[in-house]
Amino acid sequence: MQPRCTCGAVLPDDARFCHKCGKPQYEEDIARLTPEPVPVARTPVPLPEPRRISFSNSRAVGITLAVAACTLFGIGIATLVSPFLAPIVLCAAGAIAAKLYKGRSVEPLSPAGGARLGWMTGLWLFAVVVICLAFFSVAITSPSGRELLKSIPTNAEVAKMLANPHEFLADLPVGMIQTFLFVTLLPGLGGMLGAKLGTGSRQSS
Repeated sequence: MQPRCTCGAVLPDDARFCHKCGKPQYEEDIARLTPEPVPVARTPVPLPEPRRISFSNSRAVGITLAVAACTLFGIGIATLVSPFLAPIVLCAAGAIAAKLYKGRSVEPLSPAGGARLGWMTGLWLFAVVVICLAFFSVAITSPSGRELLKSIPTNAEVAKMLANPHEFLADLPVGMIQTFLFVTLLPGLGGMLGAKLGTGSRQSS
């Protein structure tokens, strides 16, 4: 029986190629003439850049504002129990801010990012302190304001300020610096610890 090509043409017994379609008839010819597949280079898809923890990050701003508002009530309750609980509350505020941010973001959070979240939380608290001190400074320097404050039950420290308002105003800049460091560094430390727990290999800051 005469060999046939797949195209239907009748081939001689010793034909290596089809005279009609040119198809090779031997395996070595097929392997030699078949071009090797060219590997397709795949362009890696770049991962999105992690969002920087700053005041331009709306998620970070919202979380730190909410945590700062809750911390104000927490510090008020804690100081009624013991003044020594205030540093613990501030550290916990930073850790909570970091945990909330990690829970609402697909990106990992580095200790540096957690420290920024804690620092931002403390900065909102410091802003409230500045506003309160501004109102108190205005009230303590006016006769009507001092009379109003004297009519309100206060502790010995406030009574001392009312008795000598100029001394209070002179010591105010140093007290503001100390307060700023106190309410920002402690939440920053707490945020760093909160971010460090469960941090993976990829980190954002």
